[in-house]
Amino acid sequence: MQVSVQILLATYNGARFLREQLDSLFNQTFQDFTILIRDDGSTDNTVQIIEAYNQKFPNKITLLQDSFKNVGATQNFGILLENAAADYIFFCDQDDIWVKHKIEKSLQKIQSLENGNDKAPCYIFTDMKAIDEAGNITDNSVWSKLLLHPDYCTLNRLLIQNIPHGCTMVINKAMRNLAVPIPKEAILHDHWMALIAAACGKSAYIEEPLILLRNHAQNVTRKKNTLSDKLKRFSTNFWSKDQYEYFISIRVNQAKALKERVENNITQDKLEILNKFIQLENTSGLQRKKLFLQNNFYRSTFWHTLKMIARA
Repeated sequence: MQVSVQILLATYNGARFLREQLDSLFNQTFQDFTILIRDDGSTDNTVQIIEAYNQKFPNKITLLQDSFKNVGATQNFGILLENAAADYIFFCDQDDIWVKHKIEKSLQKIQSLENGNDKAPCYIFTDMKAIDEAGNITDNSVWSKLLLHPDYCTLNRLLIQNIPHGCTMVINKAMRNLAVPIPKEAILHDHWMALIAAACGKSAYIEEPLILLRNHAQNVTRKKNTLSDKLKRFSTNFWSKDQYEYFISIRVNQAKALKERVENNITQDKLEILNKFIQLENTSGLQRKKLFLQNNFYRSTFWHTLKMIARA
């Protein structure tokens, strides 16, 4: 059975690396896809590059036109998602490189996950290799580098910390239909997708890195992860009460939005998890610590979990 595949590409001042990303898309082993692009008000020649590729690959690229500018990455992808209509939808960042069989292997995995039932919200994600600005590999596994555990994509843990990277995700139409519109409370579009699936859908992962994830000075969404960087973030977050409460409040607000969205599609036990998590908002001290511990509201490592609970 033939399926439709769409790649959503959000751009903003991405001219430096955009050609490499687009070339990697058009070098995929699976080519029966279209690309939907929305630019968020670039001031470099990003749009000109897109138009040049549109001429080179006719009928493959659509550039959305609207009056909004600088809405940010989450809402940029949100607008793209509202305009998407394919059976399977991939998220694509402007500065990475896709391994040539990423689409083919991802489609095989998500169709296996659906197992003939495309009515359940589903997504899959993969590991990545990290590259520098010149394209040199700096880490063979981003999961290992960031101490991320793909098996931790449970509702309890995802309410605290997102695991999947959006640039590795493919979602099915059922996920798209439930996820849109992405609420303003969503921290990131990929976090929102992961939560939707954990609440009332399914997810799976591919251990093989199918993305070359580029870290560079202009990429503000990817943190530095040297030991000194981690220690600096630890000391800052640990001692700042305001930062800690902000950390909790944005996650509680996201949980409230999730509850409103999936309340009619969620089991009672998962609804109880959401309600317990929302209680973090009005607790502190020992009571908050108990909520963390009794409901497995943990981060991906013991060290980060200890920091979070100790500050409660």
